[in-house]
Amino acid sequence: MKDLRFRTISLTLLIVTFGFLGISAATVSDLNLFFKEGHGLELASVGVLFAAVVLWLWLAGPYRWREWQIPFLFLAMAAREMDADKRFTDYGLLKLNTYTGPAPWGEKLLGAAIIALTLWASWRLLTRNAPLWWQRLKAGRLDAWLIAGAFVLGVVAKTIDGLGRKLAGFGIEISAQTDQMAGRTEEVLELACYLMLAIAVARLSSLRGAR
Repeated sequence: MKDLRFRTISLTLLIVTFGFLGISAATVSDLNLFFKEGHGLELASVGVLFAAVVLWLWLAGPYRWREWQIPFLFLAMAAREMDADKRFTDYGLLKLNTYTGPAPWGEKLLGAAIIALTLWASWRLLTRNAPLWWQRLKAGRLDAWLIAGAFVLGVVAKTIDGLGRKLAGFGIEISAQTDQMAGRTEEVLELACYLMLAIAVARLSSLRGAR
């Protein structure tokens, strides 16, 4: 029964995501918009992250609030995808000059609180959940391997994000087309990363594997 539920959830998530991507690509006036912020791939990524939160709250049972850092970090990633730190403030909550410059004290305090909470949630993830993930990885559990794969995709995505600018710092120039392709690949890899995490949540939670 649990395997059937997991497969149904995973298939539904994939169908809805790729259906949305197909409709988005078919309806934009310029395909370049599909890869821009606030369109196509980015909206799908945000939607998948919110789906991961819903799945956790639905399936994790008594662990849903005990392991609050998991849905919180999904929400933090969704907020980062939407550039919420810059969209709703004048200076941006993740910029150093927000705290060293003339930004209002309200923004400084809000940003400091959010950063502190995110660091706390990350620490809880490393100390409470990472050991369990490592045990399940060694045991060959699907959820653990999905998380491992998502981590690798996330690292690769961040590595090629702004590739032209990063390589320029080493005196290496790449064509605009290559830089554009790297940016598009980064968006695709991020979406794949989030999908793997959401499916891992469905698998782990449905099996009551979280502790």
